[in-house]
Amino acid sequence: MIELNKVYNEDCLLGMKKIDENSIDTIVTSPPYNKKGLAGGRQVKGNALWKNFNIDYDEYDDNMVEEEYQKWQVEILNECYRVMKDGGSMFYNHKIRRFKNKAYSPLEWILKSNFKLYQVIIWNRKSSPNQNKAHLLPTTEYIYWLTKDKPKVFKNEIPKEYRKEIWDIKPARNPNHPAPFPELIPELCIKLTTEENDIVLDPFNGSGTTSSVAENLNRNYIGFEISENYIKNKNSDIINKKESK
Repeated sequence: MIELNKVYNEDCLLGMKKIDENSIDTIVTSPPYNKKGLAGGRQVKGNALWKNFNIDYDEYDDNMVEEEYQKWQVEILNECYRVMKDGGSMFYNHKIRRFKNKAYSPLEWILKSNFKLYQVIIWNRKSSPNQNKAHLLPTTEYIYWLTKDKPKVFKNEIPKEYRKEIWDIKPARNPNHPAPFPELIPELCIKLTTEENDIVLDPFNGSGTTSSVAENLNRNYIGFEISENYIKNKNSDIINKKESK
């Protein structure tokens, strides 16, 4: 039985099967991007890619055969579709990846899932660790707003500057996680599509940004994360925040 307001140290596919269908209001997540797997299991050398950046996860090597990765993502998306309410929303953060002079778009597998593509939000990070001189500097990622049908939307709950499809938000840094969400991203997604006491799910809870923001906004949350260390660090952060108030 899945309890609310808890992050489970469990594979998200196994965990989500324990959630009732049509029970989640909003899903906000960013899966591993399979950068190593796309590159044949190795880091790309010779172009300063990820130089001085730690992209290694604690319990996951981000190194799947690309075809299997895409099938895995479709399976996860379809499970998210099952547990999400009819008027719910999913915000799926991913990016266009490059390897051997080809760009790989997440739409290659998103459109194979059961979801409808409602809108694409462009996350303008304004910076990138990728310094490859052979193509233009990639400074954006994408937040795919996915739905079953018409979602409930509370547009007036977010600032006017974010009521457009381009969000200018600086990337976050966290010494305990290679790819943390800026808090503003889940905050905007949650405020845009939920009310107090609604349920927010993050299948890849990571450093705990989505669940922490949900808690601060008086929403219920469920998270899944395979790294016990990330969960411990999240719980420590919550305790420190409460003690500092």
